[in-house]
Amino acid sequence: MPISAEPLAFMLEATRLSATLVNATLSYRLTVTNHGPVALSDIAIGGDMISAHASRAMEEQLGLSGPDLPDLHRIADLAPGEQVVLAGEMRLPLAAVTPIRNGAAQLFVPLARIDAWATAAGGGAVRARAAFLVGQSPPLPEAINARLQPFRLDLGPRVYDQIGQRALAVPAIG
Repeated sequence: MPISAEPLAFMLEATRLSATLVNATLSYRLTVTNHGPVALSDIAIGGDMISAHASRAMEEQLGLSGPDLPDLHRIADLAPGEQVVLAGEMRLPLAAVTPIRNGAAQLFVPLARIDAWATAAGGGAVRARAAFLVGQSPPLPEAINARLQPFRLDLGPRVYDQIGQRALAVPAIG
């Protein structure tokens, strides 16, 4: 489901997560759509991945406070109704992960955060943000309403291909 902050909307598709001894790397496809009535230009998209954890403020987890997100993509122009699909990777050093402990298990719940700036025809500035929870897909395809599962970090290096994402509500930019 796309997250929309008019006029830009984002839909993230998490395709793979790998956990090595050094980094967690999320491979993704990001669909960017212009739902506005005018063309957008000079679109700069930043983003990163952090670990969700109850010890962090929600504003920090959603990317509403803190430093600017690292540059990921640039789009020269996006006409009204047009969409572009971008592919990339986000890396998070394992040392920066705040694991959730469940007995002996160390669990990782990634949050992918997107922040974009653009210029609207006529010179106005447009900003849009989105955040997506990433997890392992439920084991049974018929479990549509099943929750995404966290990744275990205590099992050593792994590659996860059966993953999904869920868009989170991000407050409107004031």
